[in-house]
Amino acid sequence: MTDTLPRTGPTDTGVALPLRVALLRRHGRASQAYSATYQEGIEHFGDEHGFIAYKQVGRSTLVLSDPIAPPDRAAELISRFLEKHRDVSFWYLSGSTAKILAARGFTINAMGHDTIIDLKTYTFEGGKKETLRRGINRMVKRGFTTRESTLTEVGLDKVRAMSDAWRQSRTIRNDEVAFLNRPLVLMEEPDVRRFFTFDGEGKLVAFGFFDPLYEGGEIVGYMSQHNRHLQEADSMVHFGIKRVAIETFQKEGRKVLNLGLALLADVLEEQEFKANSSWITARYFNFSFNNSLVNRYIYPLKGILAHRRAFRGEQQWVYFAFNRRPVLPRILKMMRASKVF
Repeated sequence: MTDTLPRTGPTDTGVALPLRVALLRRHGRASQAYSATYQEGIEHFGDEHGFIAYKQVGRSTLVLSDPIAPPDRAAELISRFLEKHRDVSFWYLSGSTAKILAARGFTINAMGHDTIIDLKTYTFEGGKKETLRRGINRMVKRGFTTRESTLTEVGLDKVRAMSDAWRQSRTIRNDEVAFLNRPLVLMEEPDVRRFFTFDGEGKLVAFGFFDPLYEGGEIVGYMSQHNRHLQEADSMVHFGIKRVAIETFQKEGRKVLNLGLALLADVLEEQEFKANSSWITARYFNFSFNNSLVNRYIYPLKGILAHRRAFRGEQQWVYFAFNRRPVLPRILKMMRASKVF
């Protein structure tokens, strides 16, 4: 299912939207590439060979994702960007981009890991996936059904009402979380896939939205971007949604599904950039991940990790890079950009 409504708006800065979209379709394999291209409030630096997405917060520049560019042009694009921006932090990076920045004197820290499903070989079998199967079976026994649909088919008012109800159960209620998370857009978007779950009486109780990942002009997979449910639906409903999505994508011959970031998880275990890392930043991240107050009142970090691990996918490190100290003000600026406070 492909949505075709064009997107325009305040993100058309620096690099025009049509050019960004063309570059995205050729080089948009990074998990946040779609968000870096379309997210409102983001600025863009680059040319016809590639672009960097960023947000200015005070005197600090916050970059989102890897450059959307051919791999052999990423280093040159970053160098040109750094000539114009001095106080820079890069967020949600792959290891390849982190290496480019480490060579330029940046401090590199793990900020968690993505969970990657290889759709070519993935199955729901095996003892390690018992929790996953149990959750799926529970949804079936309760009479829940999941199907792919458009917003119009389900009813935009119903989707908005369910999403609003979910947000009222969250700590951050008044705004959509942004920057590291692409804010929810309730309109048809190019190539975004939407799966909805209904209870036995046909009431909408949950949804999962998936952003496309591109390579060479083709959709090679998806990123799980939005997952929301009513409290009475049981949080395990998302196991069922992802199973339907995985099986659908497998039938289409897609290669990969990214389940998203387990923020701050296992950060002390990362070894590749240990010599380039900040000891204080790593401990701060680890403390936040394990702190019960953070998990209860700010973000359910441990719950998200448990959900990702149930799928037993491959974990890929995601990195944060910065070139100015102290680091805490840059982290606070990221939280401000993300509308956490």
